Amino acid sequence: MARVDVRIIKTKERLKRALLDLLSERGLDEISISEVCDKAGVNRNTFYSHYLSVKELLEEIEAQFLEDLMGAINISADSIRSVSGLLSLILGKVRDNSDMCTLIFSEHGDRTFLRSILLFALPNAVANWADMLLLDEKDARTLFFFISGGAVSVIEEWVRDGFAESDAQIVRKLDSMIMHAQQAFIKPRQEYVGGPMMGSMLQ
Repeated sequence: MARVDVRIIKTKERLKRALLDLLSERGLDEISISEVCDKAGVNRNTFYSHYLSVKELLEEIEAQFLEDLMGAINISADSIRSVSGLLSLILGKVRDNSDMCTLIFSEHGDRTFLRSILLFALPNAVANWADMLLLDEKDARTLFFFISGGAVSVIEEWVRDGFAESDAQIVRKLDSMIMHAQQAFIKPRQEYVGGPMMGSMLQ
């Protein structure tokens, strides 16, 4: 088993913290490698031994968070029986990493990051919606992108608002919107009784 070099870990953490601090001031395209290095107290040669660009550094920060989130979802798979359960887990992770997420979801951050978190659910969501709501694949995909786009915007605003509302409040709002979006796609011949079970949508 390869030995972990603590010095490398600490250096990379300083670089990540420096980049996030700079992102609070301006966009990624306006941040240079020299600025990141100066703020982190690291020379350029050391930076280039780990990353090719500032963008690659940000991508590693995001990938690390995404890996942590996906790991939590996999570990909790047996206990996640609904869309609201999945949303609760995602919001909890976002709140736990509030400093980083506030910067990443800001006007200077990566506006596509949160969408990538939800896109992992696309194949199963489309298949289940197509089956349960009797939709063709195109309509099922349309429903997914409508719902995921709305969820992204709501979560981003929640983060920008400083997590003013509780996770449960946001989940209730999203759950209600998801339910109403489903109703719009249900075929006229289907009888709607409280909507399809949310539990199987992402399984």
